[in-house]
Formats: sequence, C-alpha cells, structure tokens
Amino acid sequence: MASSENLMAFDNSSEWLLPEEAARYIRVFKRDKVTPCVQRIRNLISQKRLRAYKPFGRLLLKKSELDLIIETSVVGGNKWR
Repeated sequence: MASSENLMAFDNSSEWLLPEEAARYIRVFKRDKVTPCVQRIRNLISQKRLRAYKPFGRLLLKKSELDLIIETSVVGGNKWR
C-alpha cells in the first residue's frame, strides 16, 4: 500500500502525468472529442516520439517533455523572431 506521502506527491499539479492525463494535456481525443485517446499516446511512445517512464509498473510521462515536443513541432514557413 502507498503511504500518504507518496499519494500527496502525486497530485494534479505534478510534473508527472498518466497516459490519460497526458492525452488531455496535449488535447488528443477520440472521434467523440470528449474521451482522451490513450492509444495515440501509447503509439507515440512505441514510435519513440514520446519518452515515458515506468516506475513500479505505472506508465508516466513528464509534462515538461510534452511541452518541449509541442514547442519544437513548428508547422509552416513563418519565423517568429
């Protein structure tokens, strides 16, 4: 069983996200546009486009790494300098 300290360290403001939370964070949804698409997150991990961590059998993603991937995925020819 997890101690109360471990549970308190993993709250909503945490740097670490579960796959469902990561899908919501980067706004990847199924066709119904309501349900987070966890399978897309898992596909990105298997394609090595997202890095994930698996301590104690729980798949976790770092919020700052998701931010970095989004910021470096520029589409279009305009330069914002």
